[in-house]
Amino acid sequence: MTTQLAPPGAGLPTLERWISRTLLQALRIFLSKDALTRWLRRETEIVLALAASLPAAQASQPVLVPRVAGLEDSSRDWSANMVLRHLVIVDTGIRQIAEAFSDNNPFDREVRIAEVKPELTAGAEQRALLRAAVDDYARLIDRLGDLRSPLRHAHPWFGQLDLRGWHALAAMHTTAHRRQMQRIVARQMPGS
Repeated sequence: MTTQLAPPGAGLPTLERWISRTLLQALRIFLSKDALTRWLRRETEIVLALAASLPAAQASQPVLVPRVAGLEDSSRDWSANMVLRHLVIVDTGIRQIAEAFSDNNPFDREVRIAEVKPELTAGAEQRALLRAAVDDYARLIDRLGDLRSPLRHAHPWFGQLDLRGWHALAAMHTTAHRRQMQRIVARQMPGS
């Protein structure tokens, strides 16, 4: 039996989107840049350890899991390696926004949720790529000020975000995918 998933880019339920937007703004306001970076790195390390706990064949096998808050329905049938690939794509994209803003330039591409979905062929190489992407991103963020600027760029669900908002989103987003990875690994364990 196949499960029909919503199409990529369909978004979050209205109430969940509002709650996520409110949480994102609170994180942006109340957590320091360094606290957000530490959170992002900690969640990334957990995601990487979970992915590494799976044999190679299982890490490449898509697993249908219940929907995780903060993730749209179309993301429920991914492999561990697909989760890693998605994080590489998103973290690299947020780094590009940070780089443009750090040069006092607007970011010139529209962010589309459907365009950051991973390929089914994502493999174990994504572990090293994710670690490198997060390290590269964190080094750039560390060199910048408090990340508050008049420049904004639109996220399809959360509206106009300054760099501090994008940085908070990077950490919050990785946390949602860590919960997804936990479910994927649990489903791959014998007896589940």
